[in-house]
Amino acid sequence: MRRLVVLSLALIGLAAGARAAPTGGGASLVVDHSIFQLRAGGKVLTSRDLVGATLETTGEDGLPATIRIDAVSPAPERPAVLLHDFTTIDAATGKTAPLCEADVKGRQVGFPVAGRWDAKGRLVKDPKVWFPVCTSGAQGKCILWGYDPWSRGPHGEDLAPLYEACIHMVRADYDGRGAPFTRDGTEIDVWDLAGIQTPDTLNDPRFAFEAGWGPKGAVCVARTRYADLLPRAILLQSAPRLGGACDEAAARRRGALLFNRSR
Repeated sequence: MRRLVVLSLALIGLAAGARAAPTGGGASLVVDHSIFQLRAGGKVLTSRDLVGATLETTGEDGLPATIRIDAVSPAPERPAVLLHDFTTIDAATGKTAPLCEADVKGRQVGFPVAGRWDAKGRLVKDPKVWFPVCTSGAQGKCILWGYDPWSRGPHGEDLAPLYEACIHMVRADYDGRGAPFTRDGTEIDVWDLAGIQTPDTLNDPRFAFEAGWGPKGAVCVARTRYADLLPRAILLQSAPRLGGACDEAAARRRGALLFNRSR
């Protein structure tokens, strides 16, 4: 789960092991793709240069927080994405802890994403504001799958809506209210209109079509992922728009960008 959303930041110092950073006024820290860029004095330092740097942030609770970049390395599944080993530092006690929980590979890593979430849960792009995502959470997984909110798809489409749809899908957040109805370790088969992901289980009887997804959540639901967590009948009582026949064709007609099958 994402534990911290950064709304604002300022570079406050570099550990002894970090490379030299520019000093003086006018420094700015932005995020380009999954990479920090510190610009000052005509120089640009990127994430790899900032290993050991501490960042002062503001968390979801509005309180100051500090995170440190302890290591940076390419993601094996997507080398263009740089995985950051983030550590949180308690200002009062100095105690440290990993920012991210372990993912299925045992990694406790993440990376920054430029932008912020508005009150409606939509991503607002802004390179000067960023938030960290973890590979253990929906926001990080969706980028590792190729839904980069900062990029264009193979046909020139903006991928930010697909990113938003993917986050709802991973969480099984059918009505888009932010409540997840899934379990860790669940297998899902994902594909999309852009062709970034393609289905793998069409001939596997263990999987069945679950839902079509858009930026606000599901557009229709054939079956919920875990009936014991949320029966479809209960979901449709609060969100009747998700009812009716639901397969890939029906979901496409309703405007779905992503589709999934689950066990």
